[in-house]
Amino acid sequence: MLDFVRKHSRSWGIKVLLWLVIIVFVGWGGYLYQTRHEYDIARVGDHFISTSEYTTVYNNMVEGVRKQFGGSLSDELMRALNLREQALQTLIQHYLILRGAKDLGLMATNDEVRLKILEIPAFQSEGKFDAKRYEYVLRQMRMTPDVFEQQMSEDITTHKVQAFIKGRAVVTEDEILADYHLNRDQIKVSYVVLDPASFEDNVSVAESALQGFYRNHEDRYMEPERREIAYVVLNREDLEKEIHPSEDEINRYYEDNLARFKREKQVRAQHILLRVKPDAPHAEVDNIRAQARKILDEARTGKDFAGLANKYSQDEATAKKSGELGFFSSKQMDKDFSAAAFALQPGEISELVRTPLGFDIIKSEEITEERTAPIKEVRSEIEKDIRSQGAQDIAFKQARNLRDLAYARKDIGKAALEMKMKVSGPVWITMSEDQPAFPAPIKAKLFELGEGDVSDMLELPGGFAVAQVKSIKRPQPIPFANIKDKVTTDFRADQARGLAHKRASEILAQAKEKGSLADVAGARNINLRQSEFFSMRDPDKDLKLLQGPSLNSIFSLQDSKPFPEWPLELGNKFVVCQFQGKNPAGELSQEEKAEVSGRIVRQKQTAIWKEWLTEISKTTKVERLKEV
Repeated sequence: MLDFVRKHSRSWGIKVLLWLVIIVFVGWGGYLYQTRHEYDIARVGDHFISTSEYTTVYNNMVEGVRKQFGGSLSDELMRALNLREQALQTLIQHYLILRGAKDLGLMATNDEVRLKILEIPAFQSEGKFDAKRYEYVLRQMRMTPDVFEQQMSEDITTHKVQAFIKGRAVVTEDEILADYHLNRDQIKVSYVVLDPASFEDNVSVAESALQGFYRNHEDRYMEPERREIAYVVLNREDLEKEIHPSEDEINRYYEDNLARFKREKQVRAQHILLRVKPDAPHAEVDNIRAQARKILDEARTGKDFAGLANKYSQDEATAKKSGELGFFSSKQMDKDFSAAAFALQPGEISELVRTPLGFDIIKSEEITEERTAPIKEVRSEIEKDIRSQGAQDIAFKQARNLRDLAYARKDIGKAALEMKMKVSGPVWITMSEDQPAFPAPIKAKLFELGEGDVSDMLELPGGFAVAQVKSIKRPQPIPFANIKDKVTTDFRADQARGLAHKRASEILAQAKEKGSLADVAGARNINLRQSEFFSMRDPDKDLKLLQGPSLNSIFSLQDSKPFPEWPLELGNKFVVCQFQGKNPAGELSQEEKAEVSGRIVRQKQTAIWKEWLTEISKTTKVERLKEV
């Protein structure tokens, strides 16, 4: 254990700081219950990967995908992404790296871990490491310093190994030039596009063909996996009623969180806005400025400011409220607006202030100086926080005890009965259907359990839960009769794609024979298109969906080889093309050389890294103990 001063603290409320911490390390963590070997999922050398550890990584992946795609994830998408296998491979790779690091003598030292922790802003007060804050932050995340420091050590070790292995990557001048011309040389082609959608009317649909297609693609037409879940929820709100903060607790909380109760200097003001766009013509700006000047003169001669705001202001949000803005700090407004407002004394009116919205006239009404709110002002807020934190602690302990007892009894119902808790359910859930009791990340954890398994503690917005999978209905094929319409649509699309590819192949063969795609397109009455000069770096706007082999094929065309070997894939469509010319790239600049060199180095580093991982995996026994 690193030599940090660790003291007791009862506060709960800085979970947001976790993100300032976990971005600097791999983060398998959180508070993970170390399960027995019966719950281990794999073994890498002498290290066992627990179901809890695996579930944490899997849930992180699911959350990342959910943020990328938005909303809930369909079962079809989950199967396609195969996140379960990816999560396991990520963990296996992690422990392979640590084993390789040990062989290379690159394990992180205690000094390296200590220095890294000292640099983390979340553990600092006034720019310096604060041992009390360090302990405080980790306690709120239910992590011990030993666990956090171990994770930090593993992260540093991983970075050291990567730097060492990837440092072997070098690039030559010839490689730079070849890559430069591959990506910058331009070509021009003529081409035709065949869209499978235009062939669907030519598809004949027979019942036997549909049923054969259904059998061959059964995995497309599956009922989602369903799980029957019984669960117990420990609500924080229910427990808050049992907590009554003492005067000593309130005072201590106030002293420990003084920074939270600081109040910035604020101004209460009215304003009149005449709108003008930042890029408006000079004549328009001058005209609006003149109008604003007249209003300012009226205000300074004693006219009622509220009445002028009602009459002239173009700020829809405040015009009908006499221009009243209420109290605001300097950071809440445009910097020029704030500078003018905070320079005024109560009752004073500003000069014209130009902001991105237009011209403003500001009248200061009241000023409150920077201060620390007295305890009597924030007492109710403190009491609420202490109750919430205390209830969260109680809920956590009760959930932990319930989980342990449910593990021992192998039945959440029996455990709940002994602890006088209410069991909800059982309810049937799927990954794709919304279930109010189980937010998506929680549901993902439940789908990692086996039948009869009891979950770890599940943290909910309002407390904790423990659940048990009572039974599982594996994915089953949807009866053909119930999904015939979708099968028919898919069958038509599949057959139409085959017809389109066949037609494209015929056109390509004829074009090669005649030496002219234009002649074949004209004879078949097909629209012949002409591209502009384009490169891999700057693709043609109509051909930018070319990828992989099709992209490489089109850039291999030249005078001696004007046609590709096969029709090219353009998204779901097919392209037949003919080479029309080439425009070589100009001389390579030093800036471009650096960019190309950097990219090649990164590509080589990736390849070298994968090769090293493959080698280390050959010398380390990796055993899967349970299917994911």
